[in-house]
Amino acid sequence: MMRLAPDPGSAPPELWTDDWWSTFLTSPAVAGFAALLAAVIGIYVARGRARTDSDLARDQRTESQRAALDARRAAVDDARAARWWQMYQWTLDRIDVLDPDRVQILLEALEKQAPGDPERALVSVAGDLLVSPGAEDGETDGG
Repeated sequence: MMRLAPDPGSAPPELWTDDWWSTFLTSPAVAGFAALLAAVIGIYVARGRARTDSDLARDQRTESQRAALDARRAAVDDARAARWWQMYQWTLDRIDVLDPDRVQILLEALEKQAPGDPERALVSVAGDLLVSPGAEDGETDGG
């Protein structure tokens, strides 16, 4: 027959014996150890989850900042390209009216500020539109 509680006057059983296990497993101490073990496991799980959430939030914040920076850069690039296009059109509109030397200076400035290769090609084409003073009189470069 299994004893549920030790006799008050008897000595406690030796550790790790069958009597000790039967006494221990039926005592409130098992519930305390189980609660302590569950709490420790819960703490580790909660800390791991908090660390993961913190890392995820930091990554999302970094990605959001990078996307915002990319959007700002794209907006600045678009504004520069639009401004360049306006200056290019202004120059083309006045290519026949302005002094060819001044137009050449404008075209060189436009070429330096061109956002890309296609725009530089446009400047080159505009340079070809310049009429040299000798060409107006019917002279050619070949002589």
